[in-house]
Amino acid sequence: MKTAVITGTSRRLGAYLAEQLTQAGYRVIGLTRQQNPAQPFSQIELDYQRSDSVLEAAAQLKQQLGQLDLLVHNASLFEKDQQHQQDPAAFYQALFAVHMQLPALLNQQLLPLLQASGAGNIVHITDIYADNPNPAFALYCSTKAGLENLMKSAAKAYAPLVRVNSIQPGPIQFLPEHSSEEKQQVMQQTLIATEAGFEPILKGVRFLVDNPFVTGLSLKIDGGRALGK
Repeated sequence: MKTAVITGTSRRLGAYLAEQLTQAGYRVIGLTRQQNPAQPFSQIELDYQRSDSVLEAAAQLKQQLGQLDLLVHNASLFEKDQQHQQDPAAFYQALFAVHMQLPALLNQQLLPLLQASGAGNIVHITDIYADNPNPAFALYCSTKAGLENLMKSAAKAYAPLVRVNSIQPGPIQFLPEHSSEEKQQVMQQTLIATEAGFEPILKGVRFLVDNPFVTGLSLKIDGGRALGK
């Protein structure tokens, strides 16, 4: 049985990926800030902001697993800079912790398990904003760009036993707080003007896992929004 570790599995994309991979026969372990007993996969609770908590979770995984086939860095914090004008430094540190420190530590700590698989894969879920930043989310975009660069460095360092790639999502599924005007503006900038849901990202993960000659790739799954109209 193949094993996958996914961060940020409490809701939305992370929960969807974990549930779908579980149904596909994977043993899935979710790393989450808050466990959900209703979810059909194992979970380890940790504090993304504390390096000691991340290292403790990695130690638990190394005790439980003999090998690891897939590591997906999905955990994310997506908020506008203006929401944190009172303490932008603390906000930036939080973004750095979840988007860069967490993946970097897990990559380093779990590398022996990925190598033991013989065909280990790491997938970084970044953002099309990593290449074309949105000024309203400047701090978010900069740390997602760091996650993108971390992917490229890891692809070089871990080849050939472990392949490392990224997926750059576009407007796959709006948040509840998105207004009708915001949704319309996004769709007007997207070549395939559809709210596609999470399935295209799952298909992207499967492509990266199934193709043994792909590493260091940034895969845009965005309906063409990165190109605009």
